[in-house]
Amino acid sequence: MKTRSKQTRLAVLSCLAVLQLPALAQSNQLPETVVTASRVEQPLADVLPSVTLITRADIERSQATSLADLLQGEAGFEFGRNGGPGTVTSFFLRGAASTNMVVMIDGVRTMVDGWGSLTAIDLPLQQIERIELLRGNASGLYGEAAVGGVLQIFTRQLDGKSGAYGSATVGSRNTQAVTAGYAGQQDDVSYRFDLGGDHTDGFSAMNPVQNARVNPDNDGVDRAHFSGKVAKRISKKLTLGAYASLIRSDVAYDNGSSPAVASDRQLLRRENSTLNLFAQGQLSADWNSRVDLNRTNFEMRDFKNDLPNRTAYDSGLSTGQQTAVRWFNTYTAGRDRVFNFGFESGDEFYTADATSSGYRASRQMGGYFAGLNQSFGALSLQANLRQDSVRVNKAATTYDKTWDNTSGLLGLGYRLTEAWRLTGSVSTGFRAPSAGELSNNIDLKPETHMSQEAGIAYARGADTFRVVAFDTRTTDAIYWQSVSPYTPINIGKVRNQGVEFSGSTQLLDNHVRYSLVAQDPWNESDGTRLARRARQYGSLDVWRNFGLTTTGLKLNVSDDRYDTGAPGKTLPGYSTLALYASRALDKDWTLRFKVENALDRPYQLAYGYNTPPFGMWVTLAYQQH
Repeated sequence: MKTRSKQTRLAVLSCLAVLQLPALAQSNQLPETVVTASRVEQPLADVLPSVTLITRADIERSQATSLADLLQGEAGFEFGRNGGPGTVTSFFLRGAASTNMVVMIDGVRTMVDGWGSLTAIDLPLQQIERIELLRGNASGLYGEAAVGGVLQIFTRQLDGKSGAYGSATVGSRNTQAVTAGYAGQQDDVSYRFDLGGDHTDGFSAMNPVQNARVNPDNDGVDRAHFSGKVAKRISKKLTLGAYASLIRSDVAYDNGSSPAVASDRQLLRRENSTLNLFAQGQLSADWNSRVDLNRTNFEMRDFKNDLPNRTAYDSGLSTGQQTAVRWFNTYTAGRDRVFNFGFESGDEFYTADATSSGYRASRQMGGYFAGLNQSFGALSLQANLRQDSVRVNKAATTYDKTWDNTSGLLGLGYRLTEAWRLTGSVSTGFRAPSAGELSNNIDLKPETHMSQEAGIAYARGADTFRVVAFDTRTTDAIYWQSVSPYTPINIGKVRNQGVEFSGSTQLLDNHVRYSLVAQDPWNESDGTRLARRARQYGSLDVWRNFGLTTTGLKLNVSDDRYDTGAPGKTLPGYSTLALYASRALDKDWTLRFKVENALDRPYQLAYGYNTPPFGMWVTLAYQQH
């Protein structure tokens, strides 16, 4: 019965999506543009790879509390989380491991920690102007580890408009959040600053029924953040600027690996800071150039009962620093040809002091790249080539490894009509072992990847429709053994094949966005499904405007997943329903309301960990006009 119900939900989504095709209509909406798919600005309707654009209006309408919750339901995107928002989270793009994707902020690659895990996914949504989610192997554009895709975040714009903005939120589980900001311009200087903080009492991160060793108390989250951006126009052809961000969070968690003591309080404190200096301008009428110099620091401290949580294997403190340089150029050669080229380099240093297994390691990355976008009438071409070098070094010369790799992407598109187009691409990529992985197995080799995809797309105004079939193969995939000696190894081959179905339209004055993915994420080495990836999942988001009021709902569905590939650790399929509404009180003030998990259905994104139950929140937002 449960299987039939799951299949019914997915079939309903498919039918709803298909029913939109006859309703596709022309729209006067200006075409949306993206840059992540090819590293040059293109109308979203013209890109060859699969991209989703999430705007500032989408962020505000969704009232999501975290980046993971905002992206949930997007085609190609899944995530696992050890509890509620703010806890340890893993992103999966096109079924690839969380270590096999790249996160960028304003065009600059963000750092990972010493184990290859993403460190920038806790960015407050208040600071984001738009997001571009690029699915599929993009190593030919963005280098090492971009084999699942790229998540590019653009921070709030400096558009010359002056005014204050902010919000206050209260709701379930004693949630309280406040944000405030101001943007302005004086002469040739534009600026924006914002800050905020939030608190929730949360819920017990782990399920005591599945793990009797956990403390069943509530695990709350506290976060404070600040960001600022300033730019000065030196001349018509040159602008200098800077962006800075600081985020600090305290996340209570459960430790299911040791017996629980009722009085134990375990806390993970994370602090991320970023400073980016940039210069952009025109070297000629056809040549645009930008230089970025970036410095990022992260620090993670583990506490138990307010004291550093030191063990024989963990000091309770890990840190990382990155210095990155990027030089990026676009050159327009005629009406139908655009080149991009440049280089990127990054120098990262990690520490994790411990009695027996701490490490001090560095990682240097350098890449040169070039790309071409060319149109030949109805035929369009995208070609990207990149040469990368990655060096990982551990103190005391325990190991010093260097890998060089050439990655590429070739894509073709053919316009059948003004609205319909065929697309296809092939690409190669790689991921080098992280410093932490090498510290456990010095003999690790880089992963190599080969991807293919083909699709058909429709775009006219606000109406879009896309079906993409994809096939990704990985050789020498790096996975941690689930049995002693618990070290990372190259397991052989991993694959994922599937079809993504996504689109948006208007139907009877309702705005509709939908996605449905059917895939087969598989470890060919031991014949098991990849952990925490579903074979089928999708979403349906419907909203409608009634004058000054907007109301909507979002349905997310997923079938079952293995947590570790081991018997007995299966995550059942689930569906969640969110309801949201907003009303403009006047030209500056807006009242928003959201219900999360409206049917209060329990589900899991990681075995043994709980997810948010039913909750309600009210937000009062201000935007000076």
